[in-house]
Amino acid sequence: MQVQVLGSSSGTPSKSRNVSGYAVFRDDQKPWYLVDCGEATQHQILKTKLALYHLEAVFITHKHGDHCYGLPGLIASAGLSGRTQTLRIVAPSEVLEFVRAAMAMSEWTLPFNLELVDFEELSGQTFGWVKVQSCPLQHRVPSQGFKFIETQIPRKLDIERLRAEQIASGSHYNLLQRGEDVSYNGVLLRADDYTYFAWQPRVLVICGDNETPSCLDPVIAGVHLLVHEATFLAADLQKVGPHTGHSDVQRICAYAQKQALPALLLSHFSARYGPGEGMSAIADEAKGVYCGRLFLATDGMVVAVEKNTEVRLVQSDFNKE
Repeated sequence: MQVQVLGSSSGTPSKSRNVSGYAVFRDDQKPWYLVDCGEATQHQILKTKLALYHLEAVFITHKHGDHCYGLPGLIASAGLSGRTQTLRIVAPSEVLEFVRAAMAMSEWTLPFNLELVDFEELSGQTFGWVKVQSCPLQHRVPSQGFKFIETQIPRKLDIERLRAEQIASGSHYNLLQRGEDVSYNGVLLRADDYTYFAWQPRVLVICGDNETPSCLDPVIAGVHLLVHEATFLAADLQKVGPHTGHSDVQRICAYAQKQALPALLLSHFSARYGPGEGMSAIADEAKGVYCGRLFLATDGMVVAVEKNTEVRLVQSDFNKE
């Protein structure tokens, strides 16, 4: 289960960073998911192995332009990709109106159904191989975090229990392994009793802008990787003032440490922090507070949650393996 950073800048793009966008995918599954779609996100996708044809759903965290201005172009390009399956857009109502207005203005004709869903209506729906939950955050406008819980995990038979209960092998074994309850000699065998998942479901959370990390308390349990904004250093946010509605490096790292999160991916950095000293200061502040597996986002970076739930860096940017 992997996350690829398509954009890691706050507000405006820089020479090395585009604005917000994150892809969630699994190597053994074609459907993939996009969280936020800032301007030029579709250009970033062209640098990856991902195809718009297989994009199943887009989740927009809030209505600010650096998180949604790329939607019209991405949807139009998807219409030229040959896809016919439904594309779902989960977003604030204002963003959905923005999409409808862009469609009407440019007289789009799409070869697929575009399903527009208000993010306040999302309450644990299954999309392909993941179940997605939303969590309200604290920002200047309504903002959400999205929790991705892996589904479609292969089952293994509990052979020891089957043998202990003298349940002979047969076609019912295959049905149980597929997760189906079966009747055997007049007794109902429940798949949940005689099988187990091949690995623990992997869980990650990707957040929109959020000045109060504790907003994540309802969904943080069991999370293997948290992707969260760290727009400012703590001292810089004090100078700028609290009106931004953003978090700082120290604040989110302290929360991750308190919750004993195994891995944290910081992103959405202010353009004031260029390569070199700026990012070094962010790394120093983060490492001074958080002791888990820490990643500082770069565009193109791929971070994977392995089947053993270990989190590791797979790729550092769009070009380097």
